[in-house]
Amino acid sequence: MDANRSLSFHTLQLADADGDNAVTSKEIRALHLHRQLSSADTDIVVAPSQPKRLSSAALASITEKQSRYAPWLQKALARMEHSKATWKEPEPAAKPVAHPRRKITVKAPEPAPPTCASVWDAASTGNVDEVRRFLEVQKVDVFAHNEADGGRTLLHVASWHGQVSVVMFLTMFVQATKGLDALRLFVNCIDTAYSRCTPLLEACRSRKGALNDKLKIIKLLVLYGATLEHQDAHGDNALHWSARHSVLPIVRYLVKETDAAVFAVITDNFKLQKPLDVAKRVMETKATSSAVDVYNLLRLVYRECNIRLKIQYGKKIRLHTEAEIRAQRNEGIVHALDSARIWTARADALWHASHDGAEAHRNALEAKLLDEAGKEAVGKAQLWLETKDGKAWAKKELPAALEELKALVQDGTLPKPRDLKKAAAVRLGETYIATQETDTREQMRKKFTRDHPLLESRDVDYYKRLVASASR
Repeated sequence: MDANRSLSFHTLQLADADGDNAVTSKEIRALHLHRQLSSADTDIVVAPSQPKRLSSAALASITEKQSRYAPWLQKALARMEHSKATWKEPEPAAKPVAHPRRKITVKAPEPAPPTCASVWDAASTGNVDEVRRFLEVQKVDVFAHNEADGGRTLLHVASWHGQVSVVMFLTMFVQATKGLDALRLFVNCIDTAYSRCTPLLEACRSRKGALNDKLKIIKLLVLYGATLEHQDAHGDNALHWSARHSVLPIVRYLVKETDAAVFAVITDNFKLQKPLDVAKRVMETKATSSAVDVYNLLRLVYRECNIRLKIQYGKKIRLHTEAEIRAQRNEGIVHALDSARIWTARADALWHASHDGAEAHRNALEAKLLDEAGKEAVGKAQLWLETKDGKAWAKKELPAALEELKALVQDGTLPKPRDLKKAAAVRLGETYIATQETDTREQMRKKFTRDHPLLESRDVDYYKRLVASASR
């Protein structure tokens, strides 16, 4: 609408192709396109004084030439129509595909890893399985020295070649089978008295293997008690060899992470050279960056050596004092335990002796009282039988006693007496006296037990626990 207002009346008349006095946007676009085509053609010149109205046929041809959408939009619409037509079409039925028959191939078994000829070859090549087989199956001595190779042990060989896995297995094997003391001897063993090389020196001397593996081996050996200040046949220790090879990581670990490095730094070899002197000579011969760093590090440590020695000496005294206190405490505990065992045994024996003596005294007193009560009961029974009441009782009980005696005679238990009646009377009196004696003794036993009770088992256990607790 704004575009129509900006046009002149003359222009609107030219654009009205159908003559209905109404101009549409379609007619205006056709007019602009006609002007562009007319201006491009140099042969046809239209004077502005003679305006020419477009016919309906010309307007239709112009509008047919001009598309409704831009080219990029037409391309997008064409793709959309193609997609619609594609997805509306039914999919053709899939034809069965004849798959070729798969051939079954049997893979050949993988060849077994080559076995080593000896345990020394296995240790040098890092074959842990073979080393385990030699030690566990073939029972090879782990402490054995190879006389054909300068008397080196398996740990020497593995440390020389930088086989950290073999070193780990050997140390764990010795610790599991021999103990920590044997492991400490194992990591400090020398090959021969001629060279006096330990596995730690072999790892520092060798140039074989990766540096990280050698550093791990040295850390393992130091962890299990390797002596850092040990000197070989030339008087060189681990710091001498590390400085000679300018191995900065090993030198840094030895001087910063170990306590014995302060003693190794000030140790002279048989040429009266300290590790600092060796590092200085290497730096003067070939001033590489590692040689310079090793020399500077050792010089710094040597400068602070006096302070570190004092610290180490103070630490040594403190550890020695703590060890003495710990030993005295353990000795006191052992002495107290031994004394407690001795006094417990003595108290137990004394308890049993006292208990047995008390029981014997009680039994003797009980027997004495029972005998006296029995004798007194017998005398009273005899006197009672001589009384009128006793005779009346005997006369009353005599027939029953006579019948009992006859039955015993008939059974053959007793021989037949000459006077059955007299024998029955005597037997009746003896039976009465025995009954009275038995009853009296039983009454006296109950009274004595009530006045003097027995030591029960729970009382014995109580006194035993009391004695044991007092002896602790």
